[in-house]
Amino acid sequence: MIAAAARGAARAGIASAIAAGVLLAPSRLAVAVAVHPAPPESRRPAPDPLDLRREAILARLEDHLERRMTSVPHLVHEALARAIVDEAEAARLDPLLVLAVIEVESGYDPSAASAAGARGLMQLQPATLRREVAGEGGGAADPQDPVANVRAGVRYLRRCLDSYPKLTLALMAYNTGPNRLHAFLLDGEVPAQVLAYPRRVLAEQHHLREVLGLGEVDGAGVVGVTAARD
Repeated sequence: MIAAAARGAARAGIASAIAAGVLLAPSRLAVAVAVHPAPPESRRPAPDPLDLRREAILARLEDHLERRMTSVPHLVHEALARAIVDEAEAARLDPLLVLAVIEVESGYDPSAASAAGARGLMQLQPATLRREVAGEGGGAADPQDPVANVRAGVRYLRRCLDSYPKLTLALMAYNTGPNRLHAFLLDGEVPAQVLAYPRRVLAEQHHLREVLGLGEVDGAGVVGVTAARD
């Protein structure tokens, strides 16, 4: 009798265990599916069109500088291109205007020096270079360091534009000095070489735009990019 009762209890325990397993199995399957979903594919964000345009401008400026400045290392061309684009963006200027000033002022010769004491790519007086570098928290700068000269030159050109919002007058001020231009205007007689300076710079800017395939600067300071001309 006792043995029969024990066998009956064992069978009841096995039946309970089987029932519990059947009931729990769907729950375990559902949890497994919920906790381990298939991972989504990782996607790289689309490149910013403005970044692509900026890189295209940098590449074309770098190539142009390499053609015009054959005596300096490639690293200088790269640093100069970035300095021109960075400073032009900060000053809300066309980088091709900066290149045009460099062409007219020094012919891309970083060691150029004038009889009046102006030096470097953008032909700055040492005092002007020191003032522009100091104004940005920098230390002493070599007037013939092409990168420092360009950074200071673009900032000085921006100051001339702030004083003379008309571009032709601002370029005259850059060439002859804002105070001297003011005196010329008061006298009503501006020297012919000063009057000719903006025409030379703007003609070179137009030429560069065609050769490098870089369009006008829009209201946001963005330069358009088209096909370069061989």
